[in-house]
Amino acid sequence: MCGICFICCFSEDEIDGLVSSNQTLLSRRGPDCIDKRDIKIDELRLTFQGSVLWLQGDEPSPQPFEDSHGNLLLWNGDILAGYEISKEISDTKYISEALASKDEDEMILFFSKIKGPWSFVYFRKEEKRLYFGRDMFGRHSLLWQKPQEDCPVFMVSSVSHRKESVQEVPALGIYFLDLDSKRVLSDFCVSLIPWSHKVLKGLGDLESFIRVEQRTIVSPVVNPLNTTVADDTTTDFLRSLPCSLGKADTEHLYSSMKIEIDNLLNVLCYSVQRRVDKCPQRCKNCTRSMECNHSKIAVLFSGGVDSAMIALILDTCVDVGESIDLLNVAFAQKHSANGNEKNTKANTKIKDSKLETRHDTPLDYDVPDRITGRECWRQLQGIRPNRKWNFVEINVTSEELAEERASHISHLVAPLMSVLDDSIGCALWFGGRGQGFIAGNPYTSPARVLLCGMGADEQLGGYARHRVRFNDGGWAALLEEIDLEISRIPTRNLGRDNRILADHGRAPRFPYLDEDVVSFLNTLPIWMKANLDMPRGLGEKLILRVAASRLGLTIAAGLPKRAIQFGSRIAKLENSKEKGSDSCTRLLSNS
Repeated sequence: MCGICFICCFSEDEIDGLVSSNQTLLSRRGPDCIDKRDIKIDELRLTFQGSVLWLQGDEPSPQPFEDSHGNLLLWNGDILAGYEISKEISDTKYISEALASKDEDEMILFFSKIKGPWSFVYFRKEEKRLYFGRDMFGRHSLLWQKPQEDCPVFMVSSVSHRKESVQEVPALGIYFLDLDSKRVLSDFCVSLIPWSHKVLKGLGDLESFIRVEQRTIVSPVVNPLNTTVADDTTTDFLRSLPCSLGKADTEHLYSSMKIEIDNLLNVLCYSVQRRVDKCPQRCKNCTRSMECNHSKIAVLFSGGVDSAMIALILDTCVDVGESIDLLNVAFAQKHSANGNEKNTKANTKIKDSKLETRHDTPLDYDVPDRITGRECWRQLQGIRPNRKWNFVEINVTSEELAEERASHISHLVAPLMSVLDDSIGCALWFGGRGQGFIAGNPYTSPARVLLCGMGADEQLGGYARHRVRFNDGGWAALLEEIDLEISRIPTRNLGRDNRILADHGRAPRFPYLDEDVVSFLNTLPIWMKANLDMPRGLGEKLILRVAASRLGLTIAAGLPKRAIQFGSRIAKLENSKEKGSDSCTRLLSNS
């Protein structure tokens, strides 16, 4: 994971101010190597700034990376498949060398074959042209500040302090901008080479400064969504299936879609293995000369079926002597002795190198995700007893939440600002930090990579709104909703999640959003992904639940969907009358 930033303006003072403002946010994403390069083109001043989290190659590659032609690359991404890259060199160096000899069409073709998350900024010196963009799912953050009359500055950056002029770069394709005159700031317009699967019916507010090219960049997801609707014969068969995950019923359900379940497990194993392989064989705390059997990979872990399956598959992908961290976050619920909520102040002290917390009344961290996480952890221990599973209990008080939101988290959530963005963003930030307790002893995860379950619900009908649509309009309505969910993944929240989780110097990776996983799931008929004639906790994400149950994850397999803001109980700490779509005054006031 890296922090990348490009700034273009007329004034050195303006550039220095923006560089200084974003320095801390960028460096937290990439603590292993930080560098900067300044260029002048006529009256324009350009700054390229990069911070690197070492994940590929024998050693970190400083950024911006300059080739022999003077071209500059800022790369925040992972080439997980599509190209064979020697383990000795970083993907940054590989991309820079590959692009140096390519014309523009060849460069676009090169990006279309990358499997893995990415965002980038690339400057071609001879043409004085700047390219930038995000992968088709928008898995890595990229923000921009467009020039305005009172502020003639153009910026593209992974992160930025909250301000109205900064917005997310739409994950529509690859953009380019000519930098050969100062018109770039006074008459700002960028060109867009869109993804081939995008239907750009209208860009709304973006139409005034985005010019769409006729050519496209081909999507690495090769299969379109299967839109077959169940006929009467299929519907009768589906209604004859058992509606439980007992042992005999699980075998019955498995036999009805054995080939599809086996293929799903295979493609998920490849997805997780790719994300494990692109990681140094040392944790964040160990040096090159040290042997390391600490956790290099962690899982954001609620005990639900999405994270439980990732953890179980991960066990097959890492050495048996290496521990795996399961990061489980809970927000304190304050109770008086008779069980009623009561506002009390927590006082923390350090004693004998152990963190002790004293309260006027007890704090309860046994929130739903803690309970199910602990139960699923114990089941993992039984299924795979040779693995050291570190169940990390991350406990957050309301005081710590308010402090970190005010000083830091609000800028990472930006430019989003809803109540939902706040609660999810804060829960992810503390979970991704990995600072908690194992069996009562303080522990901070040293993992460089964090595996997360995002993307499963959108593709497999995991949300309550999917059941509502199915009840109202049957299979056709459900398919329409799933298609909409997948199409808006790039515009929803992955940029936010990336800014939040990467802030701890870890690389968040999403196995369910691997291009090959998405392509495979697109081939399945909708009733294998979600049979919503079945009860809650079984019908949604059906194929994943049956696979999990058959592999022994019987607790996780039967748990209904529970969003992190409710499972971690952060939502109970705030104003219960708020709606998720409301603007969050806590974020705005803190900024």
